[in-house]
Amino acid sequence: MTSPSHRARVTESYREWLSQLPDKDLRALLSNRSDVLSPAPKDFDALASRLTLPMHVADALAASNAEQLATLEDIAQRGGEIAMVEDTNPAITKQLKERGLVFGDAPQVRIVTAVMGSLPTGWSLRNQVEFDEKDLATLAPEERRVLNALSTSDGMGYTTDTEPDINSEDPAKRLLARGFLERINAHSVRLPHSLARLLAGDTTPPIPTTPSGRAGTPEPDTKADDAGAAAGLEAVRSMERLIELLGSHPVALLKDSSVGVRPLNQLAKDLALEKEEVARLICLGHHARLLHRGEPDGLEGHFLAPTTGSQDWLEADLGEKWRILLDAWRTSPWASWAETRVLADDSIVRRLPRFRAFVLGVYAHSAVALDDEEFWEDLRFRFPLFASHTRTLTIEQLRAEAEWIGAVALGKATRVLGDSAAATSLVPKTVSEFIIQQDLTVLVPGPLEPDTHRTLASLADLESPGLASVYRISEATIRRGMDQGLTAQEMIDFLEAHSPTGVPQALGFAIGDVAKRHGTLRSGPALSYLRSEDPALLELAVASVPGLRLLAPTVAVSQLRVGELLEKLRAKGLSPTAEDESGASLTVAPEPYLLPTPRPKAHKREPASVDQALQALQKSAQNPSAQKEEEPDPLTLARAAARFHADIVISYADKSGELRTVTVKPLSVEGGYIDALGAAGKPVRFPVHRISSVRFADRD
Repeated sequence: MTSPSHRARVTESYREWLSQLPDKDLRALLSNRSDVLSPAPKDFDALASRLTLPMHVADALAASNAEQLATLEDIAQRGGEIAMVEDTNPAITKQLKERGLVFGDAPQVRIVTAVMGSLPTGWSLRNQVEFDEKDLATLAPEERRVLNALSTSDGMGYTTDTEPDINSEDPAKRLLARGFLERINAHSVRLPHSLARLLAGDTTPPIPTTPSGRAGTPEPDTKADDAGAAAGLEAVRSMERLIELLGSHPVALLKDSSVGVRPLNQLAKDLALEKEEVARLICLGHHARLLHRGEPDGLEGHFLAPTTGSQDWLEADLGEKWRILLDAWRTSPWASWAETRVLADDSIVRRLPRFRAFVLGVYAHSAVALDDEEFWEDLRFRFPLFASHTRTLTIEQLRAEAEWIGAVALGKATRVLGDSAAATSLVPKTVSEFIIQQDLTVLVPGPLEPDTHRTLASLADLESPGLASVYRISEATIRRGMDQGLTAQEMIDFLEAHSPTGVPQALGFAIGDVAKRHGTLRSGPALSYLRSEDPALLELAVASVPGLRLLAPTVAVSQLRVGELLEKLRAKGLSPTAEDESGASLTVAPEPYLLPTPRPKAHKREPASVDQALQALQKSAQNPSAQKEEEPDPLTLARAAARFHADIVISYADKSGELRTVTVKPLSVEGGYIDALGAAGKPVRFPVHRISSVRFADRD
């Protein structure tokens, strides 16, 4: 569609520039654009082609800061899309070259094909137009209605005439004249991006194009690391409790395999957590393969339950548990805050790991602690495309997640943000001793050893979590410990062995009192039976649990399994215990409902290393092949000409099929049409499917 001589200027010069780069510069470019290394490009033709693919260009632009994008815009405004122009900012241009977005030898520079076309429509950092509520207050009611209608759709509208006129009776023309609408072509308009965000309730300030001075390498901060570790261990403990709860009571799922509102509220109540945090735990546990959806043995239906792998996680050290959660969180696509049910398919956001990396990148490159205002200012500068085209709610939730899991604390990055393996060194050393107070609270000065923690958790409730935690012992928790097989003497021995201050007399009395009543009812496999030396107590049990049938004054039988019968009796406030055929007490701790651990999903092919790519390119340079001539997309050329207000020559077939050639000034390329100004400024429109070639008028 364009002459061979022009094609060489557009594409092959970029390829030639790449092939002539020193190894140091080529290494820097490949390091910044590792997305084009899967697999390693076989030659410079392949590298140039990949670097100009729209999806790779879009990724490179998203990772560029505002200063780089503003410099790119300046080059484009001076004609750098279609020809070499003077490099007026060599320092920033060097950064753009290292990202493969511009090329050329000093003092000349040019933008790579398709770069400007990959920016959002109407994007500009050098001409930021900002609006506020005061501006909206000056609008007439009919003008405000036009803007509201556009904001609730896709931001674009159509009218009979888009000529601005401040005195027109048409509100659209008046809005165009005042800058509240942007003209696309003779019949189309759109909302400016900043105005669209304001109408949606997002009052984002302008994007800064100069750095704040806060960037740098974070200094080690013990306070931030300790606060992050405390938050991370709290997330670990909450996950432990969720796994144990779902192991005993799996949650029935809805038909779409999501968690219903009522089960989520019940989980939040049982765990004494906010339902938003429970949703976060479920999503993280599912992605970490600690939870899964399926049909556990012994149940019929579709449930959310722990996996067999979760039991290995429960046995791991605290630091290793935290590390596993951190690694899973970094790659999780679940938006737990989405306005839908937990684990519903529409709460999956495939780009969420990349979004999370942008948010964490601000903290990872900040030398000081950031407050909310400073974070947003640095985010808008470091990743302006992400910050301006992503919902504020999404970004704030990602920040909240980072603080919840301990990657960020006190406004700074903790050591685990850069390396999850640091979790094991940040977790304090475990302790084996605690202090029992007269009010039956237990003060634990640090993370307990796993065996000690399991035993204490069986006979006390966690009251205040943290690195230093507080538990409370009550009659109900003592009975729970006995239900799990601990005798009164075993409890006393455990507490005396781990409490240097001894066991308060009141606690000894409480344990003895519960022990006297515990086991008064005896149950065994029959399917099950229930016996008691107290006929009145047995009659109460029979009246309380449907399915129990009295055989004799001291014996009753049931079709329930022993574990189910014990659970129902305990729910009624009774204190039964299990026994074997000789009458000795048994530990009947119910086995958790488990699902097989799902296989990890196949990962995308790992990109080649920079060294491998360099070797392949150096080898291809020794054996050069015939250079391929690629035609630039005519629409790309037309859009570039429209942005730069350059004339183009279009060859097209008219309605009779005859080939015609005309020189025009393109205005826009939208909806399969090129709108332009022809001779004497008359508007003309060309259907894209009728166009045979496009070239710049000054290159004939």
